[in-house]
Amino acid sequence: MGERVGITPKSWSAELHHGVLHLGKRWYVVSAELDDRGHAEGVRLDGPYPDHDSAESQARRMQDKPA
Repeated sequence: MGERVGITPKSWSAELHHGVLHLGKRWYVVSAELDDRGHAEGVRLDGPYPDHDSAESQARRMQDKPA
């Protein structure tokens, strides 16, 4: 496998992932489908949420939802 490019964590595998992102004074859930090379497709930003806990809770719900 070639060297990974971009900012996706190496622990993320080729599937749909969700994370929490803080921009300004707001929190968002970022979702992306990663291929086996770590390239993101279908990146989506949901929110804003009022605080980190709310965004994290939503990210967990999205991760637990069947595809």
